Amino acid sequence: MSLETYDVVIVGGGTSGLVLANRLTEDPNLQVLVLESGNDRANDQNTLTPGAWPLLTNSPNDWTFQTVPQKDLARQITIPQGKALGGSSAINSFLFNNTSKETVDGWKALNGDQGWDYAAYKKALEKSFTLHRASGEAEGDGPLQLSVGSSKGFWEKAWVEGLGSVGFPETDSISYRVGGANIAAESIDPKTKQKSYAASAYLDPVRNRSNLTVRTETTVTKILLEKSASGGDAATKGVQFISNGGDTQTAEARKEVILTAGAINSPRLLELSGVGGAKLLQSLGIDEVVDNPHVGENLQNHLFTGLVFEANDDVDTIDASFRQEREAVDAAMQDYATKGTGPMSTSNMVTMAQLPLPEFHGPEGQMRANLMLTQAREAFVPDASNPTTPAFAEAHETFVGRDVLMNPASAVGNYVFGPAYAPFDVPDDPGHRAPGKWVSVAIELSHPLSRGSTHITSAAADQTHTSEGVRVDCRYLSHPLDLEVLARQVRFTEDVISRAEPLRRHLKPFAKRFEDLEAARDYVRRSANGTYHYTGTCAMMTRELGGVVDGRLRVYGVAGLRVCDASVLPIEPTANPQAVVYGVAELAAGFIKEDMA
Repeated sequence: MSLETYDVVIVGGGTSGLVLANRLTEDPNLQVLVLESGNDRANDQNTLTPGAWPLLTNSPNDWTFQTVPQKDLARQITIPQGKALGGSSAINSFLFNNTSKETVDGWKALNGDQGWDYAAYKKALEKSFTLHRASGEAEGDGPLQLSVGSSKGFWEKAWVEGLGSVGFPETDSISYRVGGANIAAESIDPKTKQKSYAASAYLDPVRNRSNLTVRTETTVTKILLEKSASGGDAATKGVQFISNGGDTQTAEARKEVILTAGAINSPRLLELSGVGGAKLLQSLGIDEVVDNPHVGENLQNHLFTGLVFEANDDVDTIDASFRQEREAVDAAMQDYATKGTGPMSTSNMVTMAQLPLPEFHGPEGQMRANLMLTQAREAFVPDASNPTTPAFAEAHETFVGRDVLMNPASAVGNYVFGPAYAPFDVPDDPGHRAPGKWVSVAIELSHPLSRGSTHITSAAADQTHTSEGVRVDCRYLSHPLDLEVLARQVRFTEDVISRAEPLRRHLKPFAKRFEDLEAARDYVRRSANGTYHYTGTCAMMTRELGGVVDGRLRVYGVAGLRVCDASVLPIEPTANPQAVVYGVAELAAGFIKEDMA
């Protein structure tokens, strides 16, 4: 029995879902329903206090998926995904780093354009935020409030000046140029000193619109699809969901259903609804609506490791706070409560750099990169069950080789600096903290070639209440090039970044740890972990290349159904994807309005 009828049903009240809810209800004639599995954290101090964000993972606000054991890393990895109004923007580290122009151009080439040019993306992204500079000046008038630190502190200056001394001048994290150090903007409202996220920025100002309905603790279990008798596209009728009272109900959609459930749950719902690989669907007893084996494939994520260096005794770090020493914690809480400053006022991860690797530049460097690409391609053993098309595999490798490795203006890696100890060398004990004073450099691989998958393992209608019923295999390091590049980033960090002045003078002497590449490779295998930047599982590509949605984010083979979240990105952004997801949602809102006009 139908509960109600709406023009648009948005499945997932996360980062992109709330952007769409805001923009689509600007038309008073559109009735919009948002269904979110989690609850509203608007008054939760851990959600609003910037420095409390680590407390939000592995909590009721988090789906907490797990990968299967990883062959090349020999362990499982936790996958946080936001389960609250605001989605992952409610639990993430709220860094706002744009991706490179080369990446946006790469998306455009794969989806056949359809509006994804650089200028359109830039305009959409800038519509999402207001940036508050250290000078007090504000740029833009978007809903999301961004802050850049009031001034560079001791360690920020050492990092920026050090990288500048070795040829990497400072850049702006909001700009479209990478290749140097930057102090990242954070989604923090400078007036309240609280986190600005999708629920506070996009939902709160429009909660009272009469054409917007938001239901929390309500889990969609199926998209209601109807096959065409003539063999054409299936039709989208609405959704089936379980309310917070435990009843199974339906909501009809006159115009569209839009999936904004994230890189794990969006492909999961497609498969539960009959859109996916025919073999998988049949094995689970699910009626096939559209046979597309690429649903849930192409899973990508930034792999990272890092190095720690002991700091001199006469410099300050935030190790005491990270070790939860009572005096330091009390001081941090007091500073935030009275002045809005200190470790609780920030993610403590704003000192960054998106950098190329100079060893791959120039004629000799390009020859070295081409040889490494060839050797990696020959050594790569694809998963026999992976349906990646040869055309996309070639396009992906070409992008990473030509547009990233050999391009001095593109980022091979994202580096995050922090004045505290991070347990990179003890990855199975993330709570470990060493005594003393330390600095850490996290080292991320910007554009991995390893591609994994996520697929359902059961047709149970209520499985989306939990993280069970889905198998996630990231296949980290399955493409040999990822290991080769990340190992070289590790050596680059030890040999160049950590020895750049003035950073070097504030560190105690240390012995060289990686005399050769094999030592660095071994360290990567032992220490690498996954970030929380999952993309690609409903890839925006032409259907011939292996796409799930087209350039207007419409699901192939189904009329009235779109996907709009990080899952549509066919190639991983260069760094943290929060900014990209806001930009994609703003751009998509324009598409959807045009198509429904």
